[in-house]
Amino acid sequence: MVCSRESVENYHGHPVSHFVSLIDPGEKDQSIPPPSVERDLSLAFSDLDDIEVTLPRFKSYKPPEKEHIEELVGFGREMSDLSEWGLLLNCEAGISRSPAAAIIILTAAGYRPQTAFGLVRRVQPEMLPNRRMLRLSDEVLNTGGALHRMAEIHRQKAFLRAGYEDPTLVRQREAQLEAEQVWWKRWMRSMARRLRPENRKVPGLK
Repeated sequence: MVCSRESVENYHGHPVSHFVSLIDPGEKDQSIPPPSVERDLSLAFSDLDDIEVTLPRFKSYKPPEKEHIEELVGFGREMSDLSEWGLLLNCEAGISRSPAAAIIILTAAGYRPQTAFGLVRRVQPEMLPNRRMLRLSDEVLNTGGALHRMAEIHRQKAFLRAGYEDPTLVRQREAQLEAEQVWWKRWMRSMARRLRPENRKVPGLK
């Protein structure tokens, strides 16, 4: 099961034994695990994709890293028979980080990547799983890029159905523009140095 932070209490009547909470760095985890929980995990990182990590305005944010994925994988490998376990994950909106974490945990527990992805999509059809998390998990789990590819395809189809432009494409253009601005500023500084009187070369003079 995957849900938003504010929806956690709705599951207190369910037989949840394993609980995962994904929060922003510096945030206090306000979610209260169901009373039946035997094992819980809380991780703090920002909901950033790879393209966002390259943008200056996100420089102070803490993106998901490989060590976070390794903790999720270890958590999943403890759950060898998921039919006997009740798994609940939450993040701010229940759409990005927690679905990605659920896919990672299910894959680590022995499900095929396609099956894990499909199971999570079934319980959270609105999911847009964090692609950086799934790219890193492909490295940790040696799944050959399968999880990241499925996330990309799912995302493209979701935005196409909704009639919206994928925000990633917007951010890619922003990154390109910012890179061009950096190049332009460097070029202008270079020209300014060359045009200084002491740097000018006058023909016929040495």
